[in-house]
Amino acid sequence: MSCQRCPSITQALYRAFVLPAVHTSATKRPLLPHILSKPQSWPSKTRSFSQTPFHYAKTRAPEERSHKWNNEITHRHIYLVDQTTGRLEGVDPETGEGEPTLYKTWDIMNDMDDKTHRLVQMSPDEPDNYDFIPVCKIVSKKEDYDRQKKRKKQEKQKQKVQAITSHEAMKTVELNWAIDKNDLGHRLGKIKGFLDEGRRVEVVLASKKQGRKASKEECEEVLKMVQGVVAKVDGAKEKEALQGKLGGFATLVLQGRPIKAGAGGSGGAAKKSEEDDTQEQ
Repeated sequence: MSCQRCPSITQALYRAFVLPAVHTSATKRPLLPHILSKPQSWPSKTRSFSQTPFHYAKTRAPEERSHKWNNEITHRHIYLVDQTTGRLEGVDPETGEGEPTLYKTWDIMNDMDDKTHRLVQMSPDEPDNYDFIPVCKIVSKKEDYDRQKKRKKQEKQKQKVQAITSHEAMKTVELNWAIDKNDLGHRLGKIKGFLDEGRRVEVVLASKKQGRKASKEECEEVLKMVQGVVAKVDGAKEKEALQGKLGGFATLVLQGRPIKAGAGGSGGAAKKSEEDDTQEQ
């Protein structure tokens, strides 16, 4: 009798204690799901910020300078240049007499607005001189920037002028001694344009092998018209006299008007598109 009731008691205990625990653990939800679970990603309408990769970003070349600035000046005392007179402060600007005023570097740096000005050491250090006191100057950053910008512009303009007036940039125009007037006028216009730009021009004169031979008077007239074009351009001249034979093969080198760095005359040549140096007959 007792043996027959054993399964019933076991089943009753299972249903009373084990089964509820299993059911609860299966349906149990995690605490704070919005914190512990991974946030759901929603499509964003905001445009993503793109950044240029480091190896594609432009980098400015390191600045090369020979003067020390601000905290690079390690001397405790300095002499200061007067920004108005250009002489050391304490020295009479007219007579040059007097002792220069000695300043503490820290005091100058503390009183100076480093956003708009900088302290520049004008005289180089003397490593073996422990009593050396450098000469310094307070420089406006804006004025220094404008000055450097102007200097670079002048150097660039100077390079353009040298490129135009150099022997390598010399233009060549070929003429036939028996050239017709229309073609001659066109070639002379080319020569005048080059001379106006300040260029050097080599005029090559020759006769065609199977063409008409020009007379001496015609050859002299062609040469005279070329010289007339040179006379119309202020400052232009014959760089090299006629070399060769009149009526045969000859060359004449002309020099265009002088161009100064910063002058506007070279602008046309700088913007002019590249063209054939040799004007063929």
